[in-house]
Amino acid sequence: MRVGLIGAGRVSAAHLPAYRDYPERVTLAGICDSAVPSAQKLAQSLGHERWWTDVDTFLREADIDAVDILLPHHLHHPVALAALRARKHVLVEKPLATSLADCRELVAAATQAGRTLMVAHMQRFQPGWRSLQAQLTSGRLGIVRHIRLDAIQNLHDYTEPPHWLYDGRRAGGGALISILIHRLDLLRYLAGEAKRAIAWGRSIDPAFHGAEDYAVGLLELESGATVDLFTTYSAAALPYGEGLWLFTDQAVVHSVPGEGIYERAVPRIAHREATRSGRAFTDLEIEPTTLPTRDPFVNEILHFADCVRDGTEPLSSGRDNLHTMAIVFALYESMRRDGAAVDVASVLG
Repeated sequence: MRVGLIGAGRVSAAHLPAYRDYPERVTLAGICDSAVPSAQKLAQSLGHERWWTDVDTFLREADIDAVDILLPHHLHHPVALAALRARKHVLVEKPLATSLADCRELVAAATQAGRTLMVAHMQRFQPGWRSLQAQLTSGRLGIVRHIRLDAIQNLHDYTEPPHWLYDGRRAGGGALISILIHRLDLLRYLAGEAKRAIAWGRSIDPAFHGAEDYAVGLLELESGATVDLFTTYSAAALPYGEGLWLFTDQAVVHSVPGEGIYERAVPRIAHREATRSGRAFTDLEIEPTTLPTRDPFVNEILHFADCVRDGTEPLSSGRDNLHTMAIVFALYESMRRDGAAVDVASVLG
């Protein structure tokens, strides 16, 4: 499959290994970025003699089957829609779009074009989370009672204003839609759909405009389990970027955070059935899976290629992702209503 990369910014470095290491499955066949220096630098580093700066021209001229979209959030919808109308398969970084109406339009456009639409929620493709999901689905860990999720960063450590992530209009919001969304999608993958949402958000740092840099929330799942959420873009310091606790009637699972922003999850578990002295947390056994590597970014891109080839729906398809986005927008609606409970189904429609 020949893929065109649209967006040559920082996140492209996480996607490039798939194209470098698996050229027989995914070929990076073109680079497009509106910033000439970025497009030129990345293209030349990959040995490409040509690059593009206009999306419509790129879609028309480049010899590609699919696109990998790595752009500011407010551009996901128009660029993905243009690609689908040009009959290209689409892999787009999260969030799918900055409104549920735009998300729905992309899903409909993919169906009409007969093309694959996948959202790059890489946490579904981490071996640790894949193994935990298998144990939860099988019932071996019992009934989920409560989950706690964190997504913590200091955005100033990585980029300064006027970067678009500080702008709620272009980002679609703040820390919730930009980083907590990873945890919300993982939550659905591990424990199912959300029923009700409650949230409060604040813009504390004046660098953020219409974008919350602190938010807390609560969810009630369809299963009856409860979830508490915390996210910030303004942590003065952080020992890890993401955290998870999962409580069942038979065990407790927590993840051992890695260094830096992105956690390479190593879930650890303790069982109720053990004696009190034996309830130490041990690494969850990583079960054999179909995942080709330990790199979730590589795994998601190869999964995308497989789905295009086989005509199967991706694990994190646009259609599936409507449910993740409904949670995001239900939490924002609760913020607007000063913490009033919002039914997720009413947002999803």
